[in-house]
Amino acid sequence: MKVPQDIANLLAVCIRDLLWYRQRVTTFLDECDVPPGIMVEVNRMANEKTPTIKVIHHVLERLANQGDEGTQAARAMLTKMYYWNDLHSVAADRKDQAVASLKAFREGYDRFRAQREYFEEQMAQEKRMHAERAARGQMKGLDHSVLYGFRDEFDQIAMLPDKQERGNRLEALMNKVFDYYCEDSKGPVRRTGEQIDGLFKLDSHWHYVEVRWKDEKAIAADVSVLRDRAKSAFGGDTKALFISFNGFTSECLESLGNQSDERVILMDGFDLRCVLNCDIALDVLLGEKQAELVGHKRPFVGAAEFIARRAGQK
Repeated sequence: MKVPQDIANLLAVCIRDLLWYRQRVTTFLDECDVPPGIMVEVNRMANEKTPTIKVIHHVLERLANQGDEGTQAARAMLTKMYYWNDLHSVAADRKDQAVASLKAFREGYDRFRAQREYFEEQMAQEKRMHAERAARGQMKGLDHSVLYGFRDEFDQIAMLPDKQERGNRLEALMNKVFDYYCEDSKGPVRRTGEQIDGLFKLDSHWHYVEVRWKDEKAIAADVSVLRDRAKSAFGGDTKALFISFNGFTSECLESLGNQSDERVILMDGFDLRCVLNCDIALDVLLGEKQAELVGHKRPFVGAAEFIARRAGQK
């Protein structure tokens, strides 16, 4: 610990005015556990009649390079002098000056301690902030039981006879999947006049989600509703993911291919099964689909194509 110059000056003057005699100064430093190597130098300086203020500055400079041991000794010097109450041994003709020096040191040390506590709290806050930022950008740890649970839950959902319950359960499952794979996930959003099945963050973009498990394929009008919601979203460049378990009509895909500002990524049931089987990770799949949409204006590319590409690259 490097003691600031102004505090070192106040401490050195205080030690001189309160202790006065070189032997008492040496004893004080020894009681503060100043390392033996430095005490050898202190004794030599005392024999050479080096002024106390110069000795204290020398000790503090040497302690600053002694790591934890030096820090502990410097703190002991500051603390011991701050709480010093042995004024009866100070000669009467020096007492007023000693009292004034002690008062000045205490006031300076109070300021130093307050500044240091503020600085340490700021550092702690910065570390907490950094940790939070790092956590937002990190993948969750691999959890085989969770991934197996996704597959098992989906198989149970697929057996449900009630279409309404099946759709609701699939929505809940997908939000668990988003929470596992994505940077952040808020689950379903209910707002006046509309419902959004999911809201997750991936590649620094928030995505609205619609999950649909109907017998018929989704049409362009279905997708356009989600697209309009994403376009009109307040607060940023929001994208969207439309999951239609039974796919999309050819008319729908043709319509989306002609959009100059398409922001809806499409998934079907086979894509989902590939994700649940861990043939391809959800975030990887969505990134590949987004690249095809932006780079080649292909509104829907199935997971099978990306998996085949990877197999061909091995």
